Amino acid sequence: MLHTFLPLAALFTTSALSSSLSSAARAPEAAAEQCNGISGPFLGPSFPDPCELNKGSLQETALTSYIAIYYIDDTWYSFGTSNGKDFQGAKSAKFDSGWSKLKGPTLAIKEATWAGQQENGVYGLWAPDVFRRSSDNKFVMFVYFAALDKETIGTKKVQHCIGAAVSDDIAGVYHPENDFVQCNRTSSGVIDPAWFKDTDGKQYVVYKTEIPENWLEIREVRNSGPKEGVEWVGNAQKLLRVNGQGFSDGNNMEAPYIFKRGDTYFLTYSTHSTADATYDVQYATAKKVNGPYTRVKEPLLKTTNAFGCKLIGPGGASFQRGSNGNQEVTKIIFHGLTDAMDINKRVVYTATVQVNGDRLSIGSA
Repeated sequence: MLHTFLPLAALFTTSALSSSLSSAARAPEAAAEQCNGISGPFLGPSFPDPCELNKGSLQETALTSYIAIYYIDDTWYSFGTSNGKDFQGAKSAKFDSGWSKLKGPTLAIKEATWAGQQENGVYGLWAPDVFRRSSDNKFVMFVYFAALDKETIGTKKVQHCIGAAVSDDIAGVYHPENDFVQCNRTSSGVIDPAWFKDTDGKQYVVYKTEIPENWLEIREVRNSGPKEGVEWVGNAQKLLRVNGQGFSDGNNMEAPYIFKRGDTYFLTYSTHSTADATYDVQYATAKKVNGPYTRVKEPLLKTTNAFGCKLIGPGGASFQRGSNGNQEVTKIIFHGLTDAMDINKRVVYTATVQVNGDRLSIGSA
């Protein structure tokens, strides 16, 4: 999709927040120069898990993992994790500058009969994704989203479910579809949903099953009619497992996102802890949407000074799903930490990604 999710929230949470900042990896020294090949930071003090949308071309451009983006009416829109009670949004006429936050509300979360609220009023809303369906031109927020499972509130196993909500306007308000939900109550809950439409017209949602199981899974959804995007088709399939294929992921793999270029499917994700400098953006490739996926050794993004600036713990990325006729590039939006090393002060970055066969790269780094 052309959705691109960006980290906008001033108060946000992700599945890796339990990691201690005291164990954070050493961050690089600050660089005075502007980043080379990366734009930002934007939308401080905190806009995690951004997703991206461009309202002009009706192409679907979504930047996943935590920040969603969409392009429509010559405007880029982005949605991200916020304060646990709603999502935050932003818009820009240019992808690489001029981002400003939208006024809420975005999601009518109280209409979600399956979602629970903690004593502090928090619903645990994380990592939205948005797409525009073809059957009626309505926007769907999967806008997919994750929220606390009401049935687990007050127990020792509070967990998340994923659901969907629909709106006539990209900025909202989005109203939940209560007959569409996935909880995995027999395991550990699910978070980080992201939508994907294949070249054959089939539609899918990829997401993370929570620790300790921690798989990235994919499940097909209805691709036409009034239930487009909000009705499951068949069962979930496992794609990747944390620490698999000889990798060490810090026991955490999240924020999955799928896009396709040529005959190659790219499954992107973040590993380690979003709370420190170990967080990154990695990817795997396959020739079929349901795999098998082969992980690529070198991360696409990690803590570094290689771009001529200080980049700390980049992750929660979303990508431009549609190619717009160019198979050799895509756009990415992601969040990162600041010098404060405070997950409540994450910022957003954007960049152009080069696609060379089954490999991805950014700028000259």
